[in-house]
Parts: sequence; C-alpha cells; structure tokens
Amino acid sequence: MSSVVPLPCALYSAKIPLGMEQQEGKFHPQFTEVAPYYDRLMSTVPYGMWVDYVELLLRLEDYRPTRILDCACGTGNVTFELARRGYSVDGTDLSRDMLDVAEQKREKWGWRDVRFFHQDLRTLSLPPEYDLAVCLYDSLNYILKSEELKSAFAHIAQCLLPGSLFIFDLNSEFALEAELFTQNNLWRNSDLTYDWRSRFDPITRISRVEMYFKIRQPDGAAKEFYEVHYERAYTIDEVKDLLAATGWQTLRVYDAYTTNHPSARSERWFFVAQRET
Repeated sequence: MSSVVPLPCALYSAKIPLGMEQQEGKFHPQFTEVAPYYDRLMSTVPYGMWVDYVELLLRLEDYRPTRILDCACGTGNVTFELARRGYSVDGTDLSRDMLDVAEQKREKWGWRDVRFFHQDLRTLSLPPEYDLAVCLYDSLNYILKSEELKSAFAHIAQCLLPGSLFIFDLNSEFALEAELFTQNNLWRNSDLTYDWRSRFDPITRISRVEMYFKIRQPDGAAKEFYEVHYERAYTIDEVKDLLAATGWQTLRVYDAYTTNHPSARSERWFFVAQRET
C-alpha cells in the first residue's frame, strides 16, 4: 500500500458549514489546481489491487456484473482498470478538471467505448442500464450533509437495474479524528512536493485538510498552489439508515481490504448494498 492517503476523485461543491468558509485568495476549490498533477501524486497507489478487492467482494456475493458505473471517477484510473478486465464501464464526476485528464487518457489509449459524464452524484441522472455502481477513494465523505448523502444514494439507485449491487467505501470517524491526512513528502527529493494539514471538529464531525503543493517546472521555476478539502464522518448505522431510506439493502460492511467485520480502529469501511427489486 502507498504511504500516501489516496485523494478522492470527486469534487463536491457542497455548501461549507458556517465558520468553515475557504480563505479568500489563498485556497483553490478542491480538485481544480491539482487535477493535472493528480496521477503523478497518486503514482504509487495500487489501483489494480483496489479492483482486485472489488472483484473479491463480488465473488463473495456470487455476482457477476457486466455494465459498471464508476461514481466519482476522477481521472479514470479505476474506470480504465475495470475496462481492461472486460467490463463495460462509464465514469461520472463533478470535477471538470479531473474529467479532462480522464478524457485525454481515453483518447491516448483508445478506450472509445468508455464514456465520462460531468455530473454531481447528488443529482445524478443517467439511464437505468447498469448492474453495478462503485464509488471509491472515500469520495462520499466529501458530501457534508446527511440529506445530501441520502440524495446521492437515491440518484445512484435510479441509474441501476433492480437487484444491482453498489460497492463503496468511507473513511471512518476514527481515521478522520486521528488526522491521518496530516502528512507530507518534504523529506523526498521530488519535483512534486506536498504538505497536508488536517483538523477534525468533533462537533460537526468534519475534517478540514489544507493542502500545500509545490511543482518544479521543466525550466526550474517552482509553482505553488493550495487547496482546502473537507470530509464528513458518518457512522455505519447512519449510512445503513440512509441506504434503507433510498431503496437499498445493506448486505455487508467490511474493514477495508479484508473480509473482516469493522472494528473500533477501522480506518476505512467497504459497504456492499443491493438495490431492492
């Protein structure tokens, strides 16, 4: 596993709670400036292993999908990995900047059958032609209000055939409270350096992560930019209730990348839910 906590691919222009507004003139919106450098930043993340794990969960359910919707797909790393394994797959994301990178890779690699849609999961509208949805990289933590997460679950359900599965992950409150996003690579001799500083509010259960980046350009000049990211902690029971209210049955919840039940120190959970028939 990479020592870098994977950045989610989703960009949610969610309304930030009062008192947590971005600092004007300093921070860019999340997943805008970083988009052209995202794949370099995540170059050691084992996307193939992530898809291996998704396929393991599918085998445990004795379920073989054919048409997959990759929600919050970002630059398409998991989308293309699924396509390489023979699935028919489309991706959707709210970040136009991230999708631009995904579309450039699609043209370069010749994946003409892979489609990308510029949509928000909270208002997602696609034909009900998929038999599996995935949403990885703790992207759903970026939805900061329960009613908006409920809306995302409802709209994803509308894009799937009855009986289809939905596999997604979430960072746990333990992970956000432990401020695992506080990290840097300043000790490395790299042309891309980062310094991330997180702060968790136990009242709102929202983690604010200030991300500082420096890119060494080919001419030797340095480019610096900053983004601020927010993630909300949900409990397993809260998520189950929101799923149940939007036509989903929760089949399993796992401690991430294992087949174990979650524990109090689980950093990430994986949910397997099924759309009601």
